[in-house]
Amino acid sequence: MVETSDALEVEEEEPGDGDVASGLLALLPLGAGAALFVSLFLPWLGLGGQTQSGWSVPLGVEFGLVALALVLVELLALAGAWTSLGFELVAFCLTAAAGLLGVSAVANLRWGLQFNNFSLFQYGAWVGLALAIVLVGLAVLRLAALRRWAQ
Repeated sequence: MVETSDALEVEEEEPGDGDVASGLLALLPLGAGAALFVSLFLPWLGLGGQTQSGWSVPLGVEFGLVALALVLVELLALAGAWTSLGFELVAFCLTAAAGLLGVSAVANLRWGLQFNNFSLFQYGAWVGLALAIVLVGLAVLRLAALRRWAQ
């Protein structure tokens, strides 16, 4: 009969298991992605007394769909339906893609469409840009967690 002690049993810890920081890291992309999706319904551009929502600007649709995919994947993880390393990789990719698409959408409005000043931008564009920058930062944190786990 072989006895095992608790000191010898070591569980492999996957990224996102257990600590408060990883719990917050899981909730922040969910909240930022949902807020980002909602921000696309706000006015982004004001032209001649009329406003355009984020859905009507270039890259706005792609930005919104990737943000929605991020929210759905995060909800799967929050419900406990998907908790593998595959989730961590997909969540990192969606977080980074949503953030980069958001920054690209605002940059395209300014430099791609030849709006020579930022005065045409409405508050929705600034909210979207802030949330996109938050998502890029969260993607960096997720990548660091994945690299730490892989070592």
